[in-house]
Amino acid sequence: MKKIAALAVLVALPAAAGLVGAAEDEAIEILKKSDEFHYGYGDSHLTLHSLLKDKDGATSEIKYEMWEKGEKRLLVFQEPPDLTGTAVLVKDPDTIYVYEPEFNKVRRIAAHAKKQTMFGMDYSMDESALRFLHKQYDPKIESEDEDTAVLILEQKPGLDKAWPKLRVTVDKKNHWIASKIEYLDAKGKKHKTEVRKGVKTIGGRLVTSIMIMTDHQKKHSTSIVIDKAEYDLGLPEEMFTKRYLVREE
Repeated sequence: MKKIAALAVLVALPAAAGLVGAAEDEAIEILKKSDEFHYGYGDSHLTLHSLLKDKDGATSEIKYEMWEKGEKRLLVFQEPPDLTGTAVLVKDPDTIYVYEPEFNKVRRIAAHAKKQTMFGMDYSMDESALRFLHKQYDPKIESEDEDTAVLILEQKPGLDKAWPKLRVTVDKKNHWIASKIEYLDAKGKKHKTEVRKGVKTIGGRLVTSIMIMTDHQKKHSTSIVIDKAEYDLGLPEEMFTKRYLVREE
């Protein structure tokens, strides 16, 4: 009987491994579909405004433009006046520069500062640089039903993300949007939550036109609204260089 039981365990092991592998494949496929909705374009030019709200209900507004190409991003701020002309260049998730027009200088953001928020907004440098999550995180399915999949993402080996874990809620019935992203520390404690909503066509493409990031410790939130958008413009690579940041107007 012991031999039969042992044989049964050995037979079951490959089947169990197959189920685990299938679940991992499904998680990756779900995340890739979500990434394709949010980032599946060659490049873009967006006009946006952000509304910042503190725990007492006081608000302020920031207006800016953003150019994207793959993982590269360039943000140029118009308002308020003390930010006019300031620019942020994301060359890749680990290489971020800030241009300060007052000094006409570009400085690189140190790795240890990736959690710092940008200009009072609740998005840190690292969070702003997040693109194509399946390239940076390994997903597993935490729960799933007919409409929704909840994925737990852990950073890939060798990476040093500001948030080693994410919990991503994917709306399978609504274009596979990542409707909620929870930012977790290594122990799984939630520090921030981003909600994405307002799916509509802007610039000929379906997008989530509103993103809201909430910092649970600070009780502060930032809403980002896409006002205008253009896609697949063939933006030149030179736009995403340090030299372009300090070009003469």
